[in-house]
Amino acid sequence: MRKSFTLVFLLTLFVAACRKTDNPQPDQPPVNRPPAAFSVSAKQAAVNADVILTWTKAKDPDGDPVTYDVVWKDTLANNLTDTTYTLKNVGYTAVLSGTVVATDSKKATTTAVFSFTTGGYPYSAIPDVNFEKALIDLKIDDVQDGKILTATAQTVIGLDLAARGIKSLQGIEAFSSLTKLSCPANSLTVLDVSKNPLSKLDCSFNQLTELAISQNVLLSELDCSSNHLTSLNLSANTMLTKLSCNTDAVISPGIRLASLDVSKNTALTYLSFAGSSVGSVDVSKNTALTFLSCSNLNTLDISKNKALIYLQCYGLSALDVSNNTALIFLYCNGCRLTMLDVSKNVGLGTLECNANNLTALDVSKNVALGRLVCAGNKLTTLNVTNARELTFLGCYGNQLTALDLRSNTKLSQVSCAKNNIQTICVSSLSIVTKDWSKDASANYQVCP
Repeated sequence: MRKSFTLVFLLTLFVAACRKTDNPQPDQPPVNRPPAAFSVSAKQAAVNADVILTWTKAKDPDGDPVTYDVVWKDTLANNLTDTTYTLKNVGYTAVLSGTVVATDSKKATTTAVFSFTTGGYPYSAIPDVNFEKALIDLKIDDVQDGKILTATAQTVIGLDLAARGIKSLQGIEAFSSLTKLSCPANSLTVLDVSKNPLSKLDCSFNQLTELAISQNVLLSELDCSSNHLTSLNLSANTMLTKLSCNTDAVISPGIRLASLDVSKNTALTYLSFAGSSVGSVDVSKNTALTFLSCSNLNTLDISKNKALIYLQCYGLSALDVSNNTALIFLYCNGCRLTMLDVSKNVGLGTLECNANNLTALDVSKNVALGRLVCAGNKLTTLNVTNARELTFLGCYGNQLTALDLRSNTKLSQVSCAKNNIQTICVSSLSIVTKDWSKDASANYQVCP
């Protein structure tokens, strides 16, 4: 009986144990694992004291997304998804250490340490001795050693290097803040200013055979006169307001600008290309022009340039200024003009039309004239009665037989020799000075 009881008890325990095994306790939630280890590298930027951090991706073993925090002195950036970050303006010879912290979506983190020492202050080469001497004279450099602190060069906004005997401006690219460069009257054959944010450039009176300024889109004033340029591309320089590209036959014999396209330079107010061999230039798009100087043109259409105040042109056989009613200064010497109508230019203060083929000149409407020079023509008469503001009159070398200056009491200088004048009428002999010249056969006379 006892054995039977024992057997039943053991069977009961076995069944209970089996039931317990068949109904296990629920599983515990899995433990979140942090992102895998990763590494950080640092390097200095090529042109400044920035430090660029890059790191390998920290893979999350559970597949969670990972973001990064950059810590140096303080937390600089949070929740980055990129694997690069730039520490700005750390400084030269600086020792730095910090961390990049990788964090998954459940806030588990893994940290990587970085450390780096920046290099010494960078220098830029200035191989031209005279260029560096000029920088020393300007208190920009201090030692004649063929180089300049790049950081110093980067602070300079203007350079005046006129007539310094400079043959090369190598190193000018280090002047990354330079907006004004004046380097005329040197011996430059090459000039690269593509790295300079120039607004004004004067490189006149050098030996440049080409000038590439397509990168200088901020350029507003350019003087490249008296070089060896035969062409000039200005299509990218749409902010230009002032352009001088004159040619000096003495400095550059036989070398002249052969073409000039200013159709894209609609902001131009000042344009001068005297001495060039450009046959014609289209200035119809340059309606803001107030100053125009040119020579050796076959034709010139300025009918759209109604804002012109100053016009100087040589070599033309015809000139129409009827639309240019704002003109104050007109110089058309040495042309082949047979007629010149200035009746619409009532504000004209200066008129010079020497060495033409004019047989008549009507200035009766030009009451503001202060200076009139019409020498070397074929004028037989000249009426300046209405030009009461005249202070200078040059009419020598014509075919005048008389001259009436009674109304021109402000005249301080008169040149009327080489004519056939017998009588010069004046309001008073007292206004005649030593600066008045005439033929010996002509007489001053107070006329009624």
